[in-house]
Amino acid sequence: MPSRPLLCGLLLLAVAPPFVARALGSGPFAFAMFTEVERYHLELRVLEPTGWQQLRLSELAPHLSRDAARVVLPAQGYGFGREQVQLLGQALPDLARLVCQLRPTSRRVALDLFHAPVNVEELHRGGRAPALGMPHQAFTADCHAR
Repeated sequence: MPSRPLLCGLLLLAVAPPFVARALGSGPFAFAMFTEVERYHLELRVLEPTGWQQLRLSELAPHLSRDAARVVLPAQGYGFGREQVQLLGQALPDLARLVCQLRPTSRRVALDLFHAPVNVEELHRGGRAPALGMPHQAFTADCHAR
């Protein structure tokens, strides 16, 4: 049987890295996955011959893959996730192209992506998340431009 100091040393070696990584900042063992949560919302408008109309993201649901739907559809309300914000920001041109294909009478598409960090401690105390304010990313596309 190994000596007691050896067992304590092995236990310390197994348990200490996450605490040391957290104390020094971030790292692969810092367990910081959910410390920086972001809230996001996407607004989608189309310019029809009768003027601008708001389009519900749920209208796109039948045309989205399962993975895309998991990122796009929560943005109709308020979705959560930093990675989702990045993915959605990169997908704005693709979403605009999809809307143009689904709405052949549309002249233009405008997408506004709002996002803001969520203070988790304040939410636990019963506070509200901050308002999202101005769009952080805006994308506009002409539907009939080639």
